[in-house]
Amino acid sequence: MSDTTLVSAEQLTSLIQRVVASRGFNVDDQNTAGHRATFAMQHGLANSDLLETSLAGLDASIRAPKLLVESKDSLIYDALGQPALVHIEAIFKHAVDKGINEIRIHKTACGAFAVPAIARYLEQHGANGQSVCIYFNNLEGGMRRFDLTPQGHLRGLLQPRERDLAWNEVRITIGPAPADCKTVAGTADIEAYRARCEANGIGVRAGLWQRMEELASGF
Repeated sequence: MSDTTLVSAEQLTSLIQRVVASRGFNVDDQNTAGHRATFAMQHGLANSDLLETSLAGLDASIRAPKLLVESKDSLIYDALGQPALVHIEAIFKHAVDKGINEIRIHKTACGAFAVPAIARYLEQHGANGQSVCIYFNNLEGGMRRFDLTPQGHLRGLLQPRERDLAWNEVRITIGPAPADCKTVAGTADIEAYRARCEANGIGVRAGLWQRMEELASGF
């Protein structure tokens, strides 16, 4: 028997929404988590391990990241351990509205899920016509940077040559992308991965899918 269950985007989104509901989150957070998880899984940004870690770490008692420092150049927040599967949009909007071009979010779990959050915001609202870079660490501790166009399109996944990020931190910069990175996956690679998921289904570890169904029962 295969260890992987292949599901549609609609199936994955719906199940994650119900799991998040079972954790005590409101409808907006349920919808946010469903979109981010599915987007990340179908674009190769997340796997079953990251999804499982993120769902296990969700804490409905945390309402939003805590602002620590605000200056004309940067915002620094404490996410209080909350995975990036929820929240983030409001602090990005605050930065865009104030013309602040850097956000650092300390104590953020599963930072890869920040990518779909910002991609959706750019698609709907933009950031004064500017592109965005999102820095995060994967589960293996590797630092990654994901570049987004001003319209929120996925430009590429890169590995920065210099490490200036804490293991549990997400950094978001608004403006031109630095060149000090090597490419991990280009636009064509990401699109090909998405197309395979659309054609064949999104792979989720069978044991995780079963546990998610158990958690979601009744919701």
